[in-house]
Amino acid sequence: MANLVQIWKMMDGDSHVTLHCFLRGDPADAELTNYVLLDPFTDLTPPMPRKQNLILKQIWYELNNFSITLAFEEQDGSWPFWTLNSGASLHHDWRFFGGIRDRSDAVQGMVSTGRLLMSTIGLTEQTIPINQARSGTLILWLEKRNRPNPQPD
Repeated sequence: MANLVQIWKMMDGDSHVTLHCFLRGDPADAELTNYVLLDPFTDLTPPMPRKQNLILKQIWYELNNFSITLAFEEQDGSWPFWTLNSGASLHHDWRFFGGIRDRSDAVQGMVSTGRLLMSTIGLTEQTIPINQARSGTLILWLEKRNRPNPQPD
């Protein structure tokens, strides 16, 4: 059995997209590194250009026995921006200050691809008893900045 990653688009509207992600780890498999959660060019209808047009507004999550680092992709790697730790159900809402933008080009010379990435730590940990679940769920609500009616910054 391998790691399981299931991603569903719950909503792909004019100005926002909502993703539901379920993960389950396998101790015989490798950690997920820069796994693409959302590629705005291939996963959205109509496709968005490959640049910094996604803003994470809210996230709901529950992770059991592992953590996730979220990042935006740039041409030579990733720009990490938030870590989700193992534990109880949590909700983060960044709408008050405009959300978390893709700043992967903040360092001169970096070029954003617009992709939202995740990397795991502990998803495949072998020291955790097999009867303890290494699983988690994420709900992400993102704004599309190149669409009509974006929210003010």
